[in-house]
Amino acid sequence: MEKLHFLMLLLPFFLLHFLSLLLLSSADNTLPTKYFINCGSKSNIIVGGRNFVGDLNSGSFSVGPSSTVSAINSSTDTSLYQTARVFTNPSSYEFDITDHGIYYVRLHFFPFTSGSTNLADAQFDVSSSSFSLLSNYGIKENSNLPVIEEFLLTINGSKFDIHFSPHRNSFAFVSAIEVFLIPDKDFVMDDFPLVTAAGSSETYVGVRSQFLRTIHRVNVGGPQNNDTLWRNWIPDDGYLLSQGSAKTCVPYKGELTYDVLGATLYSASDVVYRTCKELNSNSSNITWRFGVNKNTRHLVRLHFCDIVSAEDAFVRFDLSIYSKFSQMIYPDDANGIEQLAAPFYYDFVVDSDDSGVMNISVGPRQDSKNKNAYLNGLEILEFAKK
Repeated sequence: MEKLHFLMLLLPFFLLHFLSLLLLSSADNTLPTKYFINCGSKSNIIVGGRNFVGDLNSGSFSVGPSSTVSAINSSTDTSLYQTARVFTNPSSYEFDITDHGIYYVRLHFFPFTSGSTNLADAQFDVSSSSFSLLSNYGIKENSNLPVIEEFLLTINGSKFDIHFSPHRNSFAFVSAIEVFLIPDKDFVMDDFPLVTAAGSSETYVGVRSQFLRTIHRVNVGGPQNNDTLWRNWIPDDGYLLSQGSAKTCVPYKGELTYDVLGATLYSASDVVYRTCKELNSNSSNITWRFGVNKNTRHLVRLHFCDIVSAEDAFVRFDLSIYSKFSQMIYPDDANGIEQLAAPFYYDFVVDSDDSGVMNISVGPRQDSKNKNAYLNGLEILEFAKK
């Protein structure tokens, strides 16, 4: 009986995963096919629908002076991360770019020992287009999972370079690389409200000229999952300031209406918009706390989809960043018509204070017929420094 009850609890999430796979297959014809690089290898490996090409078979990309290493027994293991590209002097990968636009760049690191080389000993910097992507970087903990660093940026030139610079008496390495165009040309706009810890709000212009590093990506109220652009969403429970302030929404099993309030199939995973956390009846707000670098600029994207309201009582609530800035959240379209189960998001450029944390809250409004508040997902990306 206990096993049956456990399976019944999991059933909604299995259904959500199945629905997300259907959406993924419908978007396959527009998904990018390059670049996905299996570094230090001559083998092509398919992972999650991506064909990682061995960089010893390079065609429309090239790699500078370097060497390769292989994990012990790699000849019997066909998985990614069995090889790596190693740099003992400054060097780079160069990619031919035929389509301009907004790109995701991911650098994969999986340290292993090969002969006298232990990749966990590496210490290095990574840069591109005068931006510092990673500084004084190294992977000291050797686990069964790779470390993946993700960046969002605009490429308008015919070439794109990623530079690896080892520290003195050390080296750099990389296990796999992704550089691909996001199919949605309006995936991120250029100007957003600027929010500071003091609460001031003005317009920041120039987001598309920046390099942004993903530091948090959270599925609020739902399970870990991956989306159409191979982004990893993790549960939010570890970020909640008070576990008792929120309750998990009932997962939505109906049809979501995309492209009405701004979100598309590429904005977040389908699972993110089908799940959420909402206000507990005895709570005044829900607050999440995220670790961030002090006095640093960020792009914060908050994902919403009203799956908690009744047709005659839409939820209108406040979003707060730190404690002195708030924004009313309401799911109405350009004609002022409320929309249920229609995904949307808000973007803000946020300057962190000197506390090392960023607090984000949702709470009810007095002018809302339905005194509730909710959040479906959240992403925080840090502006790279020049």
